Amino acid sequence: HQEVPFEKLVEELAPARSMARHPLFQVMLAVQNVAQGAAVDLPGARIVDMSAELATEAAAAKFDLEVSAGEVFDADGAPAGVRGDITAAVDLFEPATVARFAERWVRVLEAVAADPELRLSAVDVLGEAERRRVLVEWNDTGTVVEPST
Repeated sequence: HQEVPFEKLVEELAPARSMARHPLFQVMLAVQNVAQGAAVDLPGARIVDMSAELATEAAAAKFDLEVSAGEVFDADGAPAGVRGDITAAVDLFEPATVARFAERWVRVLEAVAADPELRLSAVDVLGEAERRRVLVEWNDTGTVVEPST
C-alpha cells in the first residue's frame, strides 16, 4: 500500500527477524490483467512491461511460495486465457508438492472459467484419484480387535 511503506510496517510491527523467512508474509499471490509487453504513457514517462525479458528459467524464491497469474491477450487485444507461474522455496517444498498445487489451481481456474457463477465452495479442488486417496485410502484405519476375556 503506497501510503504505508513496507519499511514503516517493519519498523512499527518489529517482527522477529530471520534471514530464512520474509518478515511479514510467506505466500504471495500476484494477478495481472495487462497484456504482456503493454506500455502505459504518462506525461513525460513511458512505462513498459519487461517481465518477459526479466524472467529466468530458475528464479530464486523470494518467499516460501509465490503464485502469479496474468491474463493473455490475442493479437487483436481480446482475452485469450491465463498464464501462470509458481515459484517455491526448494528447502520447503518437494517438486511433486508444487506440481499438485499447480494441478489444483488449474482445476479451480478451469471450473470458474466454465461457469463464472459457480460458488468457490462448489469447486472440486481434488481430482478423483486424489480424492480417493485422501478419503478412502488414508482413512482405511479399520482393524480387527480380538475379543477380550
